[in-house]
Order: sequence, then structure tokens, then C-alpha cells
Amino acid sequence: MATPDLILDPALKYWVLLPISFVMVLVGLIRSNVTYLLSPKPKLEPYRAVREKQFLKRAQSFTQNSGVLNAREIRDRQQFLIEKLNSSDFYAKEGEEELDPLSAFADPANNEAMMNMAKGNMMNYIPQTVIMGWVNYFFAGFVIMKLPFPVTDGFKGMLQTGVATPDLNVRYVSSISWYFVNLFGLRPVYSLLMGDKEANELISQQNQQQGMPNIGGPGGPKADKLFKAEAESIQILGHESIFDGIVERVLSEN
Repeated sequence: MATPDLILDPALKYWVLLPISFVMVLVGLIRSNVTYLLSPKPKLEPYRAVREKQFLKRAQSFTQNSGVLNAREIRDRQQFLIEKLNSSDFYAKEGEEELDPLSAFADPANNEAMMNMAKGNMMNYIPQTVIMGWVNYFFAGFVIMKLPFPVTDGFKGMLQTGVATPDLNVRYVSSISWYFVNLFGLRPVYSLLMGDKEANELISQQNQQQGMPNIGGPGGPKADKLFKAEAESIQILGHESIFDGIVERVLSEN
């Protein structure tokens, strides 16, 4: 026996549906601006650390693009890069020793990173918890709209949260379900109001908890290991120029 359709009050969209959507958008914009104001200013990286990374990129670029050089240029660069990569001239920190894993938590920079993570989590969860409590308190049990397209019964748990009516048509949407639809579906609105980049950052804050900061110390590859590995790659690099036989190739194509 088919379940008869419900007759919904048209005023629901003005007093329930639109207020929930408006509050969600407003809180998202406010949180984005507050997060921007509370975010710490980026710190300049030390000169030696930048030089270490750039020299390693230079060596990797030589390995990837050596085909544009002739034999003499490759030989000269190989000799220079292998000599420097096997030395400590471009290390950011010389004489690094193995550190105690627990000593990383005493680093002020890591403590500041964890504090910033805690602030981000608070800015993410507190507003959403308040909005969810507000929707549950004032609009619990409301059926606010009917979808204009058919959906399968698998969507019933997602669209009718808070409505204990097993025989209700799955196309009807409850108020708390509309909250979740807005929570994960407001990206186009944020993109229109804030721009794509800011909208992506805001959506990522809403959907997942910010990860743990990258604690320094043991765990990552050391500079000497990266340099030596790159030196070995350059040492076995063969000479194969893209200009070899270019005249014959051009003439053969014509």
C-alpha cells in the first residue's frame, strides 16, 4: 500500500530551511575571517636551510635535464656536484647527532605548532557544535522539504535523521539532515562569496580535524643521506644528449 504524501506548510522554508542555511553560511564566513586573524604570521626560514634545499633541487634538476648539455658540460657539472654533495658545505646543520624522540616536544617551535593546531580545532568544532545544538533544540522533528527527484531507500538514514517514521517517503528531508547537507554542500556558495582558494580551505576545516604538526627531530631523512643518494645518482648518470644526430633527424623528417 502506497504511503500518502505529506502536505508541508509553505512557511517552513521561510522559518526553518532558509534560517538554517543562512546561519551556516554566516558562521562559515565569520570563522574564516577569525581563523585568518588568529593565524600566525609565517616565519622566514634560515638562510642555510634554504640554501640546503635549493642546492639539492639544483642537483636533482641536473639529473633530470642533463640531456640538453654536451659531454664536457655534463662532466664538469658532475665533478662539481659530486664533490659538494659528498661534503658538508651546503648542510643547514653540521654534525647532527641522533636526538632523543622525546626532546622534540621541548622545542618551542613544536609547542607553538601544537597550540595553533588546538586553536584551529576549537574554531572548527565549537561553532558546528553550537549550530547543531541550536537546530536540534528549535527544529527537532521538522520535515522541511521534499526532494524534486526520486532517491533510493539507502538515503533514508541520511535524509531523515531525527524523524522516527519508517514508512515516510525517502524524498522528505528533516531539519537536522538539512544541516548536514549544508555542512558538506556549501562549497559553491563559499566559492562565490570568498573565492575558490579560501572556500577549499574552509571546507577542509569543516570536513576533517587538522592533523598533528610535523614534529622535528628523528623520523625524517637526514641531509647527509639525501645528499649522498643524489651524488650516487649523478655518478652513474650516462651522457645522452637530445642534440645528438639532430641534423640527420631534421633532414630525414623533411
